[in-house]
Amino acid sequence: MMNIHEYYFFDSLDEKEKKELEKISRKKNYKKDEILFYKGDEAKYLYLLVSGIVKVYKHDYKDNEIIIHNLTAPTFIAEIANYEEVPYPANCSFETDSEVYVIEYNEFKKRFLFKPEISMMLIKSLTKKIKALENFINYNITADANIKITQFIYENEEILSSLKQVKIASILNITPETLSRKISKLKKDKIIENDKGHIKILNHEKLKEQFEF
Repeated sequence: MMNIHEYYFFDSLDEKEKKELEKISRKKNYKKDEILFYKGDEAKYLYLLVSGIVKVYKHDYKDNEIIIHNLTAPTFIAEIANYEEVPYPANCSFETDSEVYVIEYNEFKKRFLFKPEISMMLIKSLTKKIKALENFINYNITADANIKITQFIYENEEILSSLKQVKIASILNITPETLSRKISKLKKDKIIENDKGHIKILNHEKLKEQFEF
């Protein structure tokens, strides 16, 4: 695995700064289903996911799990809590075995956050999270099941091989039966194929037509 300073997030650092970053960072391995943090935990560390997939989720009033976002490497995890210096607003656990760089945030803030390139990098990362939240609202409030399913498949092609249908149904907050019916229709129309529960897109344009009008 690469050293932390080799990831594009830190391209602007000079050699001395890269060594400083290494001193305040450590790599940690996590197993599938391990918890990274719970809602309300203090955001002491900045987490950089460098391999694997995590889910950020909450529970509704009936204690049902509601997945807000699935994150794939490389990406920062819930960095808005660090940036705003507030407790984590949701839970986070691992969907696959994963590797994470754990960075001491207070030291990172003192040594690097004043650099315009680093600040802009975090702002861009936060912007992606805002877009993900908008998608979450669309999936769970405004969109019908067909739009939820087809848009999710189209926009998350890179993680489809890691997600079985039951997991996608959970992410979209729909029943597995509803998802299965739509998957069968998309297969019949030769828009996707389904190999042992994993989805592969065959026709991107036709898939996009399913949720764009």
